[in-house]
Amino acid sequence: MKKLFIILGFISAIIAVLLAVTPLSNLAIIPIVLGFISGLIIIYLNKKEQTKTKSIQYIFLLVIIALALTLYKGLFVSNEVGDIEQLEQREDENLEDSKEILEGLEIDEDL
Repeated sequence: MKKLFIILGFISAIIAVLLAVTPLSNLAIIPIVLGFISGLIIIYLNKKEQTKTKSIQYIFLLVIIALALTLYKGLFVSNEVGDIEQLEQREDENLEDSKEILEGLEIDEDL
């Protein structure tokens, strides 16, 4: 039972760190919670058996790193939308250019 939670904790903590460094950092919350709960269950099982393992420390370390990265990206990195008027103007210019190119083409209708 303890090995199951250790494996679950490691996998969820590693997935949390990987998601935290990608643009999908908001999705890292779920594996962070799973890793934290797995760590707490492992602590409970170790106190029952009076054993010590380093795996708990590693799981919590990875969870804390993922949580810190996720919070940093959520608080300090903002997605800014550019000037919409400039984008619309470029779109109109591209549309006019495309129309001019299409009007300038000579199509053979000898098929």
